[in-house]
Amino acid sequence: MNNYNKQNKLLDALLYIIMIATLVMLAPLIARLADSYSFNSPVALNEGENTGERAVRNRKYTVNETYVNISQLKYTDYGALNLLSAKITDGGKIIMFCESPSDDIGRTGNTTRIAVWDSGEISVLERRIRSGLYNSMINKNYVYKDYGDGAVFISNPSVAFLFDFEELEFIENYMLPSNMNIYQVVLSNNKERLAVAAEEGFYIYEVSSQGTPLKELIASSVSNEVLTTARDPVWSSLDNYIIYKSYADNFIRNAGMTTDSPGGNEQLTGLDSNNFLFLANDIIFYYFSSGSEPYQENMFRCGFFDPFGDKRMIDVMKSQVYYFDINISSRGTHLAALSHNGNVIRINIIDIRTKKQIYSEMFEAVYDFSFSPDEKNFIIHAKAEGEDILKLIEIDWVDE
Repeated sequence: MNNYNKQNKLLDALLYIIMIATLVMLAPLIARLADSYSFNSPVALNEGENTGERAVRNRKYTVNETYVNISQLKYTDYGALNLLSAKITDGGKIIMFCESPSDDIGRTGNTTRIAVWDSGEISVLERRIRSGLYNSMINKNYVYKDYGDGAVFISNPSVAFLFDFEELEFIENYMLPSNMNIYQVVLSNNKERLAVAAEEGFYIYEVSSQGTPLKELIASSVSNEVLTTARDPVWSSLDNYIIYKSYADNFIRNAGMTTDSPGGNEQLTGLDSNNFLFLANDIIFYYFSSGSEPYQENMFRCGFFDPFGDKRMIDVMKSQVYYFDINISSRGTHLAALSHNGNVIRINIIDIRTKKQIYSEMFEAVYDFSFSPDEKNFIIHAKAEGEDILKLIEIDWVDE
């Protein structure tokens, strides 16, 4: 009996030692998984807040809706203007890109004017903009970046400029290479360099030394009559990397990122999605929309990919609703998505972490929608009851 008890005690001690050793070995892995989850959580961070420090909290939302009187655009000093696209700023001002008469007697033409709505009043820029901006707005083939300091950058393959919407004036016009077939032009966060994605290659150059040779970062190539190019560039938050989409002809192949000097280029092969957007916190938001057939499982799926971290896809949301168009706020906190509801279109704004619906409305058509940089304002250009409308949605929240 004593020998039996001794054997049991030895066995218990051995099991205890094995358990302790296992926990010691697993502790670093558990910590890494916890850090990874915290980093990839789409909770918006406060300035200076570390991703690993934030506790998960409930969030209470309040929403305020304002209809913008766009009928004022029909009676400006520069003739009747037709709204093409609208963007919302942090302070609630609305930048409107409008079709403008091409001359003083009201004849139409492919020219654009910029108008700014502020607390019910609309101011219109005197100067007309040509260079194909009208067609770019119609085809959504333009770059728009709000710097959050009163300046916005706008470009298309022919024109690029920095615009002060507070003073209603141009800050800078950028000379673009005339001998290239340009896809996009993007200004860096410090406003000192331009990234130029073209059929001929992917380049950057210093704004202060325009006219000097461009620095080639990625060369375009042709293989089996397929043209491979780098397009849709986005500067990282520190401007030391540029994230881009790699195209085979006009089809997205994958994502990549390059340093701001030649030689550093990486294909993000772990991102197995052709639909992705780059966020202000250097995280990539990806999504899948598989179709509109009834009862199809997981019609919509989305998540986050960290190109500077573990480089793996972290799903955060799945839905059986077929979302055919989406937008994401700057740091991935809110998702705006369009879906069909019979003959009308429903727009939903969702807290992507909690899946809580913040706002929902139905329209006959939705032309454009987007968030402000601080994620607290949302703009919808749509049709309701046969009329074109512009709706401002103010979103506020408190963490409980």
